[in-house]
Amino acid sequence: MDVTTFAVNQFIPHPMMLFAAGTYSENESPHLALVSWVNFYWDDGLGVVLCMDGDKTVKRNFEREGVMVLNALSRDMFDEAEALGRASGREKDKVIARFALEPAKHVHAPQLCESPLRYEISLRKNLSFEGGNLYLCAIDGVSTVDASIQNDGVSYDIVAANPLLASQKSYCCVGAQNVLGAWC
Repeated sequence: MDVTTFAVNQFIPHPMMLFAAGTYSENESPHLALVSWVNFYWDDGLGVVLCMDGDKTVKRNFEREGVMVLNALSRDMFDEAEALGRASGREKDKVIARFALEPAKHVHAPQLCESPLRYEISLRKNLSFEGGNLYLCAIDGVSTVDASIQNDGVSYDIVAANPLLASQKSYCCVGAQNVLGAWC
């Protein structure tokens, strides 16, 4: 099998959490874009690695302002997420209006009120490539909905959060029946 052809045609074979990246434009209107290329790194503290391709309003706002909120999407937000991913131009503004938004606490960016997990991030480093950018970001704040916190008050319950995942060309979720046991 030609791995390069497989990777290009099948995109990414492992599941990725879907986020609505939130920024404000220069006129303070909120902008959202679906992102899934999110991971973590360590450099004098935990940080977020974010990759975005193409020319997106959210991307331009992030580079101008240096801040963003990554709002995890849940199964309950599937219809809005699907509409957000397909919309452009004025239609995108109508889709964004379907989300309940409020200002983030630590950065100047909008956050989704119903998001089960929100990372408020600020730009540390922007690595530009042909067609895409890799951003190394500081985490300025993290918030969750109460249902996503376990009884100990500090652990995140991914099953209760019910995050929306994408893998290849399918959406999927994590259910209690998929939990095999404790990790390490």
